[in-house]
Amino acid sequence: MADVVYYDRELECMSRPQLETHQLGKLRDQLHRVYEKSPLYRRKLDGAGIKPDDIQSMEDMHRLPFTEKKELQQSQLENPPWGDFGCITPEEAIRVFQTSGTTGEPVKIMLNRKDWFENFYQQFMHYRCGYGLTEKDILFVPFNYGLFIAWWGFQAAMEQAGLMIIPGGGQRTKDRLRSMIDWGATVVCGTPSYLLAMAETAAEMGIDLAGSPIRKLVAAGEPGAGIPATRQALEKSWGAELFDDIGATECGNFGHECIRHKGTHIVEGLFIAEIVDPVTLEPLPDGVLGEMVLTNLSSESSPLIRYRMRDLVKFDRGVCECGRTNLRLDGGVLGRTDDMFHFAGVNIYPSQIQEILHCIDALSLEYRLVVPRMGSGRHMKIVVEPAQADTKADQLEQACEELAEIVQTRIKVTPDIEAVEGGSLPRFEGKGKRVIRED
Repeated sequence: MADVVYYDRELECMSRPQLETHQLGKLRDQLHRVYEKSPLYRRKLDGAGIKPDDIQSMEDMHRLPFTEKKELQQSQLENPPWGDFGCITPEEAIRVFQTSGTTGEPVKIMLNRKDWFENFYQQFMHYRCGYGLTEKDILFVPFNYGLFIAWWGFQAAMEQAGLMIIPGGGQRTKDRLRSMIDWGATVVCGTPSYLLAMAETAAEMGIDLAGSPIRKLVAAGEPGAGIPATRQALEKSWGAELFDDIGATECGNFGHECIRHKGTHIVEGLFIAEIVDPVTLEPLPDGVLGEMVLTNLSSESSPLIRYRMRDLVKFDRGVCECGRTNLRLDGGVLGRTDDMFHFAGVNIYPSQIQEILHCIDALSLEYRLVVPRMGSGRHMKIVVEPAQADTKADQLEQACEELAEIVQTRIKVTPDIEAVEGGSLPRFEGKGKRVIRED
């Protein structure tokens, strides 16, 4: 078994009381920063009747107001283009990014020199050590350069750490596969859905990924790495070890898996994570599914205080087998409140459908959910593909019946199943768009 490597052993392995003392000091510093430099946060704190020095303990943190994405969007609408929630001027910024825009207008984010070169580096060094990456590794990055932060922070930090980088932008999937084999890549990053699509294309091309030098995959952007069936499919098709990577354009990079694979660690030396009921916003105990709330303790550019991530997680504060005491997300991100939809009296998450599809060999892992207008009387529809081009009609029919039966049993809704031609559903490099809501 590989040896555990830490980036900052003291912070990663300290006791909970020591860690909270560390976090409280950084939180108070951050509150002074936003109160002085962010008009939005000054208004929020004044509106709540709170001054930075009023926060004397971690329990006091619950007095601080939550931050919602819609507030950032409204801030930029009223004060274009950057809004008034950040703490730097455009002259101080050296990098700009924006969110994917899957929930309303994209949020634009500026990063200054310290955040891009120092804070991002520190965040990703926790990942590098957690994954067991070394200077001997060669990282293939299969994404186009653009406004979405995607893998560019990860790439920049790995460059600083001494890994060789193979840029895979501006290529078709087939060309990327040839490049990663020709250049001897040992690590590949991507969304779970794109990594699965790449494996599918490799099989069509006759490329033996399992026999290649690729030994590790880093997955982010979607729930998937934490879904057992998805993990198994990825590791089997690539013959590589899969690691979870969690971050957000607005907040930075806060969660990584370790070589013991016992959950996704939060980098608590740089972030404070809370878990709340998505409806009541009351704190929840460890082990209960809830929404994660995050405070970035290191950002100078756009610090966010008690930011509602919309990620659904379960907290585990037990000591990991790797020795880290920082809390873990049991199973990583299990879904998103944004993706959840309510149908026939049931809350449904796309990840539930994804898990079921992995159990039916005759069906591809690509799918779409078509959610009818409320009151239409129509069923939710699941659009699927055959796993192989030579799948026989009776096999496909039987697989669709099996899918409908399992969905009805597990999720308690009766779906319509539509099978389309193999390869006809779109593949995504970035976050997959699985849910279509009819007007």
